[in-house]
Amino acid sequence: MPFFKKGKDMKVKRGNRMVLKIIIAVAIAFAVGVLLYNLRWTLWHYLYVCPWISDSVRQTERMRVRLLCETDHEALLEACRELSRRARRGDLKPGEYNIRRDRHPLASRFPQPILDLEPSYVFISENDIRRVMLEMLGGLGHFGVQAYTEDYEKPYPTYPYGDKELIPGLWYYDDGYHDNPEYDKKIEALLQKRK
Repeated sequence: MPFFKKGKDMKVKRGNRMVLKIIIAVAIAFAVGVLLYNLRWTLWHYLYVCPWISDSVRQTERMRVRLLCETDHEALLEACRELSRRARRGDLKPGEYNIRRDRHPLASRFPQPILDLEPSYVFISENDIRRVMLEMLGGLGHFGVQAYTEDYEKPYPTYPYGDKELIPGLWYYDDGYHDNPEYDKKIEALLQKRK
């Protein structure tokens, strides 16, 4: 009888070892699967998403440089005021006019300084046609300019024209001002590079 019991114990031990090996193999396979799955998303992020973000950031900075450093602000202000005059005469309706994508049919007749800048859209204020906004970038970080006519009156005493006055009547706005008290230094440095 002891021999039989010993053989049975050996079979049970071998069976337990086999189960343990299977459990370890399944655990390793699961861990490798999770690692590969996560690595796939990480590789996708670094190979596809990061370059897109980098390109987007570079493009955003190029637009900001074009607006602040390379644009004739006086000509841009006059072009925006021309749109206000057209809206007052009834030649244009107040509202949003896409420029960069799905260009609005009337936008092709906008003054050349606006078209050269290629904003996302131009907005002629519906409440007061004495304000024109050129949105260069929307979405995650808005920036652009607001142009006001000579006879523009603040709707209320604390009305913010924008974040930085470029010339009288033309104001730059940028979401960067809201998050960073030092942001104006960056904008000032760009303005110092004006041609």
